[in-house]
Amino acid sequence: MKVIKRDGRAVDYDRARISSAIEKANEEVREKEKATKEDIKFIIRYIEGLDKKRMLVEDIQDIIERELMELGKYELAKRYIIYRYTREVARKQDEKILGIFKNENKEIVSNKVVQNAVFA
Repeated sequence: MKVIKRDGRAVDYDRARISSAIEKANEEVREKEKATKEDIKFIIRYIEGLDKKRMLVEDIQDIIERELMELGKYELAKRYIIYRYTREVARKQDEKILGIFKNENKEIVSNKVVQNAVFA
């Protein structure tokens, strides 16, 4: 299966990424709220069982949230949603910062071209 990233790139599906994301959320909740290894395997099997050739990363994340809630892991689902939101905010900040640098670099290059043209 291919996973379509937010930037449109298609990458190979990697079940370890799902497991890792749930485990990170697991670190934020009490023991009784944690997803077990079997819970995580169940969610992964569910996603793989859909037998899709391509899936959007957001759709996979939505499925994870829904399945955690169906397992009664509401606090864990909440932490997963918060983690997902903070990553989105961080990505947007990174894009803004990158955009600033790109625009500044364009201005610097433009100024150099103008300076060279004036003094040439």
